[in-house]
Amino acid sequence: MTTPPQEPQSSAPVTPQPSTAAPPVTVPDVIDLPSGNGLDDLGAAKLQAAQLVRLIVVAGPVGAGKTTLIATLHDLFQTGKVGDYAFAWSTTLPAFEERCHLSRIASERAVPETERTKFDELRRYLHVQIAGPELLENLDFLFIDVSGEVFERARDSIAECQRLHFLKMADHFLLLIDCKKIIDRKKRNQVVNEATMLLRSCLDSGMLAASCFVNVLWMKYDYVAATGDGEHASFLEKATQEFQKQFGSRVGKLSFRKVAARPLGVEGLEFGHGVPELLQEWATESPRNRTMNLLPDEELGSRESEKFLQRHFNSESDSK
Repeated sequence: MTTPPQEPQSSAPVTPQPSTAAPPVTVPDVIDLPSGNGLDDLGAAKLQAAQLVRLIVVAGPVGAGKTTLIATLHDLFQTGKVGDYAFAWSTTLPAFEERCHLSRIASERAVPETERTKFDELRRYLHVQIAGPELLENLDFLFIDVSGEVFERARDSIAECQRLHFLKMADHFLLLIDCKKIIDRKKRNQVVNEATMLLRSCLDSGMLAASCFVNVLWMKYDYVAATGDGEHASFLEKATQEFQKQFGSRVGKLSFRKVAARPLGVEGLEFGHGVPELLQEWATESPRNRTMNLLPDEELGSRESEKFLQRHFNSESDSK
């Protein structure tokens, strides 16, 4: 039986065919979620490095209602939209809840309160992202929560004011005036004068930009409304005219609003009176669209994350 001839084998090396199977997907064991605490300077800088953020500085003396104003905005979002704007996201929800606790039923308090920001605490930023019909994309806000003693020192000293580097990056500067003190005829001139001194110190020190939008807020307006005394309303009108005369040409925009964050039994004033209008102003009006630099160079450390932020800020300034 004759064996058929075998075909000659090629001496060329055979190239292995690549596998078509997809590589396995590695799922991390731990998902890195925000802690929820108030952001420090570095945390705020990391947030704004990735997206456009508007900084809202809430300024005023002890007891003027700074933390209450921020907490009330958070409370309003619990029941739905605030005006035309819906809550979209926040990296600091537990920090908001901590500031709202004393106004909750769980606190077992007869009258809603807000825990005062302590003087020895570091400044913290609270983050809120909103969505709205006229916004091209979701908009982020950072509210800085600083104790009233800090602003009292800044009011009385240019040097102290110059330590507040965050003022330079403010889009909106909220100047709070306590109407609970305004109804005291012996104290009201001093209250307005002190607010005037704080705004003047921030401008004269060069810390508050001339393009910044300033909102003068007559806080706790329910105390004025409850008296039914037209003389108090007349005083507010005269004080408004004086503010306009002194500072109208020194800032990008000067506006005035009557706010009753948590009115007690005053007809016609609902919870959060004046806050939706403020939110609309912050969302639709801004002095500039730019990246914030919340970390002065001298405060940057040697960690790699801080060096990255420094290089980021330098490149931003070089491109402008």
